[in-house]
Amino acid sequence: MPRASIQIDRADVARATAALVAAGDVRRSVGEILEAQGLALAAFASVEDLIAGGADERPELILLCGEDALSSPTQQIEPLRRVFADARIVLICAGMQRWEMRAALAAGASGVVMDDDLPEALAPCLAAVRAGQICVPQEHWRQIEPPALSTREKQILGLVVMGYMNSQIAERLFLAESTVKSHLSSAFGKLGVRSRNEAVNLILDSKHGLGMGILGLGGEPLETTSTGVR
Repeated sequence: MPRASIQIDRADVARATAALVAAGDVRRSVGEILEAQGLALAAFASVEDLIAGGADERPELILLCGEDALSSPTQQIEPLRRVFADARIVLICAGMQRWEMRAALAAGASGVVMDDDLPEALAPCLAAVRAGQICVPQEHWRQIEPPALSTREKQILGLVVMGYMNSQIAERLFLAESTVKSHLSSAFGKLGVRSRNEAVNLILDSKHGLGMGILGLGGEPLETTSTGVR
């Protein structure tokens, strides 16, 4: 895949302090802001392109521009975290839903900047994440904190992790199945996930610092009935 149009001498790439993954007009505007900050810059057309550089690339900052990082933050961000464990990852996008913000932070993003705020917000965001801070737009500050799940949501998620279906959960907790679905929908929104599988993966993987390891489910003891489910 071809390199992005911002040109940089190959000798500079190994010492680049910022890697930019972008396409289109936003690539140029972001590149100009980075260069104004005195950051050595290497630009790439895709995450795969950057990862292909392997040990040759040691960026302090990685900036992902575009909707791909939002549609699949785990696929886009987690591979970068594995290869560039010390890099701070900042997303640049046109807009973001609550679940998208939660998913991006869970995957390992350190900052988020909206396209319309680039001229004013990008440089301060980069300064913050380089100092070890999390930086997101003000309206999304609640997504930085661990999700505040209700006791019932924790109980239901615990049973989801154990493999129970909604009808079985309803029977065990003496609830209508529609109530179980309502609690799950609320819990998914708080966790920033869209499916049972994504919720289970997040709960069982506590490495992202959301406090959602299986032991963190807590809640009151489950009231159960004899359903024969194991």
